[in-house]
Amino acid sequence: MDASRRLFDTAQGFRFILPPLAMIYLVTQITGARKVLEQGDRLSTDDAMRLVEVRDLLGGQPWYDLFQHRVLPPEGLSMHWSRYIDAPMAAIMAALDPLVGADMAARWVAVIWPLSLGVLFMVLTARLTARLFGYLAATIALLGFMTITVLFNGGFGAGATDHHAVQIILMLLLCGSLVLPDHALRRGIAGGLAAALSLAIGLEMILFIAVAGLVLVLSHALCKPEADKRLLGFSAALAVAVPLLMAGQLDPALWSVPVCDAISPPLVALTTAAFAASAIAIGAGRYLARPALRLLLLLPLGAAVALALLPSLQPCLAGPYTALSPEVQRTVLARVQEIKPALYYLINDGARSIALFYPFYVITLLYGAMVIARRGEGLVILGFLALGAVLSFWQTRMGTMALPVIAMAFGAACAWAINHGRTALRAAGLGVFAFVGLSGPIAAAFVTLTWSGSGPAEGQVALGDRCNTIDQVKRLAEVPAGIIFNPLNFGPMLLLATPHSVTSAPYHRSADAFANGILPFEGDEAGLRAAIDRTRADYLLFCAGDVYGPETSIGTELSKGGLRPWLAEVPLEGSKLRLLRVLR
Repeated sequence: MDASRRLFDTAQGFRFILPPLAMIYLVTQITGARKVLEQGDRLSTDDAMRLVEVRDLLGGQPWYDLFQHRVLPPEGLSMHWSRYIDAPMAAIMAALDPLVGADMAARWVAVIWPLSLGVLFMVLTARLTARLFGYLAATIALLGFMTITVLFNGGFGAGATDHHAVQIILMLLLCGSLVLPDHALRRGIAGGLAAALSLAIGLEMILFIAVAGLVLVLSHALCKPEADKRLLGFSAALAVAVPLLMAGQLDPALWSVPVCDAISPPLVALTTAAFAASAIAIGAGRYLARPALRLLLLLPLGAAVALALLPSLQPCLAGPYTALSPEVQRTVLARVQEIKPALYYLINDGARSIALFYPFYVITLLYGAMVIARRGEGLVILGFLALGAVLSFWQTRMGTMALPVIAMAFGAACAWAINHGRTALRAAGLGVFAFVGLSGPIAAAFVTLTWSGSGPAEGQVALGDRCNTIDQVKRLAEVPAGIIFNPLNFGPMLLLATPHSVTSAPYHRSADAFANGILPFEGDEAGLRAAIDRTRADYLLFCAGDVYGPETSIGTELSKGGLRPWLAEVPLEGSKLRLLRVLR
């Protein structure tokens, strides 16, 4: 233990170990990177759609035009994503295009982007953890980054080009602005800017930002040193940056149009009101020296803000899927795996639970024990961990609230327990360290031994993942361009790899784009043909052999070789796909 402490618990030892750990991370990505580069594999639907947006931007689509015009043409599909992610990726793609061509440039972006973000996250996590908890904790945190599956899958693996990794990094910066003790005003401003940029990219971390704001308000109420400066800097930066960032990526004609899934007037009103309320609380705080009085002031102040904003925010309280019909919500959204509660997987999917959920909850418990033992030290980080852990039992995806701090918490908790004088705590620390590090192999062994876990959720439609790679899909580019009636998850990859238009993509702003990819495939021939006629589709696509809903469905029959007089086979030699031409 003394030798390891000398090696890892000093600044010199940590500086020595950081570059090799970053190199190990990059080496572990070689296999995944090769799959991306050689086969176009490992791209999720969001990853593919991001590359489509970037390529469209480089191809001349206007900055403010966020429509996917090849989804359900001629109307197209409105997207709520951010140009602030498209822009740096477009710069990389534009630099690579003359050297390797458009197809390989997109693949290289899908490797360079997430791995660069991974190294950046490692450096930021290491610096913050070392400052708060010491160098041994920072070293363990970096090992945790590479082994905590739920974090690593958050956007730091080869092929991940969606926006979640950037948001995780921004929320780590926000957390640092809350917990580092010096330069309160400057850190408050930095935290507000990080929060604003995260909101401009997407609203997934809005609860994390809300908790950060609550921490700052409570610090002011409890008369913490320099809390007023930090709160003022945060709220002012957020209130100024949010409308500026909205103006930078949203067509001026839409500035007054309220939406619930992106920066728009309701969010601008919220951040402005938060700043005004913070300024009032800080001003009144000069005359209210006791925490009880400050807390009493916050109650009516908060109520007034809530009442003023309720009319504009109320339509958004039901969530982003209100545009979808009740039928689509009932039959389609119920199958989306990230919307299911964690308890569903804890009961039904042992492998996923071992790889994703148990490490998350064990880290939270050990870190909570550390905070209690240290009489509240590290409480803010525990708040973010607990937020993610509790909300994951509502929807699995809400666990992402904890991802910015989970590696740091893992390092801090394990270092504390391992260095503790009590044998039981030391054993617990070593046990958590070993379990988290081996959770991936344990989950794989569980699948082998029990033939369960990591399968499709009950009732889930076939998504054709074994067919949904660039190399598989680009075979369709040889066919005359037209509209393809496609299963749900094929839409983005078809847009990326072919000139075809599509009828389905898994994005909530279009109920038809959602429903077209599932319901007609699971129904009967009449329903499928009606949907094809309605969308004016020229082709019908399947992943050969997939099951779409019941075994008797028209989609299942056609994917397994069936045919109808109004359909004709389009030969795709050696492909896993089955393409049928619609005869008219």
